[in-house]
Amino acid sequence: MSAAPILLFVFVFVLIIVGVIVAVAYGKKRERERTLHLQAVANLLGWQFGQEAPLDWIPNMDKFTLFNQGHSRTVTNIMFGHTNGMKAALFDYLYVTGHGKHRACHSQSVVYFEPRDLNIPFFSLRPEHFLHKVITAFGYQDIDFGNRPMFSSQFLLRGAEEQPIRNTFSNDLLAFYENNPEACTDGGGNQLFIFRQGHRPSPQEARSFIDWASKLQNLFPRKH
Repeated sequence: MSAAPILLFVFVFVLIIVGVIVAVAYGKKRERERTLHLQAVANLLGWQFGQEAPLDWIPNMDKFTLFNQGHSRTVTNIMFGHTNGMKAALFDYLYVTGHGKHRACHSQSVVYFEPRDLNIPFFSLRPEHFLHKVITAFGYQDIDFGNRPMFSSQFLLRGAEEQPIRNTFSNDLLAFYENNPEACTDGGGNQLFIFRQGHRPSPQEARSFIDWASKLQNLFPRKH
């Protein structure tokens, strides 16, 4: 065997390794820049900022669907404070599903609200996909609204207390989701987690992302 094929193989192998190293380094650089820019946004809002936090930094996180998926869960780039008299936060959340070649990372930014006058049943709402439609045909829970076929076809809504959940979702709230089919929400008690699956807004979009989520949380019924 001549030396040429061996040299070519070594060259390609080294090229791949260098490419991986460069890609990793570039990814880390972008994440550092994201952290710095989000910290600047937090300062403008008068909020505090932290680079990392444990999974229990917000009470009861383990009760919500998002934080019970996959493994290797991390919370980073946390900015938190108050808006309109309630606790609020924005953070990046990542979890991993599968292992080895079937491993997949899921990353999104999550807006959190804790209004003192909120008291709602625990629920999980996600955009409905084809697989959801298949499994609901076999009894998997999906709370639909007969008078809102658009919402019912767009979203998978689940929770143990079906009737209280139905009472929570007013026509205005259902209409917001119909106009924002990418919206995801986990809620319960006086806590709301609002996000878009797989979406992390740029630091320049962070404020508008919080404002969008705030419009949604305002539509949930309050205690009288």
